[in-house]
Amino acid sequence: MTHTPLTFLKRAVRPAARPASPGGVLVVMCAGYFLVLLDVTIVNVALPAIGAQRGTDVDGLQWVVTVTPWRSPP
Repeated sequence: MTHTPLTFLKRAVRPAARPASPGGVLVVMCAGYFLVLLDVTIVNVALPAIGAQRGTDVDGLQWVVTVTPWRSPP
């Protein structure tokens, strides 16, 4: 039996057997948002120490606050 690329594609994009529950999706989204919020809170508490250590002004500290949620985790 010959398999064409189309048959492999149909198998690859077949929908899931059961859709994700809305409650589970909400829990995952809330957990992710909580972690970002926690990270930003930690950075805001540490801002005075970061500013003193780096010798930067408010503009430099604003970059720290802006970039922190978008950086990749260590």
